[in-house]
Amino acid sequence: MILKSLCVTLCFAINFLTNLLPDEKVTTGKASFYAHKFEGRRTSSGQTYRAKEHTAAHRFHPFGTLLEITNKANGLKTIVRVNDRGPHSKARLIDLSYAAAKDLGIVSCGTGDVLVKVISEGKYTDNQLFDRESLLEKKAEEVNTFPTFPKFEEKEKKYMKVVKNADGSIAVKYEK
Repeated sequence: MILKSLCVTLCFAINFLTNLLPDEKVTTGKASFYAHKFEGRRTSSGQTYRAKEHTAAHRFHPFGTLLEITNKANGLKTIVRVNDRGPHSKARLIDLSYAAAKDLGIVSCGTGDVLVKVISEGKYTDNQLFDRESLLEKKAEEVNTFPTFPKFEEKEKKYMKVVKNADGSIAVKYEK
C-alpha cells in the first residue's frame, strides 16, 4: 500500500514538473521593464544591464535566446535577447530593458499585455551580433537558420551598440 501511494505521488509530481515549462513557442502575459536604478548592475548571465540595449529577463528560456515581443494593444514589435532571470513578480511573464519597452510603447503605463515568440533558442551570447531590423521584417516562423557571426578576439573586447536613428533606421556601432 505504501509503495502504491509512493508511485501515485511520484507520477503526480512528474506531471506537475513537466507542465511548468511550456511546450509552446508562443506565450502571452504581462511585460514590465527594468527601473533606471538597475543601470550598470550585473545580470544573472554576468553581463552588465544597459537600458539602451534590447535585452530581457525570463524565467526559463536559456541565456542568448532571441524573443520577438509584440504589444497586443498596439501591434508594435521588438526583438530582445534573454540575458537575465526574472521577473520576480509571478504576475509578469517578462522584464524588458528600457529600449525594448520604449519600442513597444509600454513606458508610460509601466506594463503591457504581450505576445512572446521564440525566434532562436539560446544561440546568441553577448559577443555575437544579430540584425534586429531584418529579423523584425521576417515572420518568426520563417526564421530557421542564422548566419555565423564573427567572434571577437579574447585580448580585445568590443561592444556592439544598436542605435535607432532619427529617421527610424537602426545602426550598429562598435566600441572598445
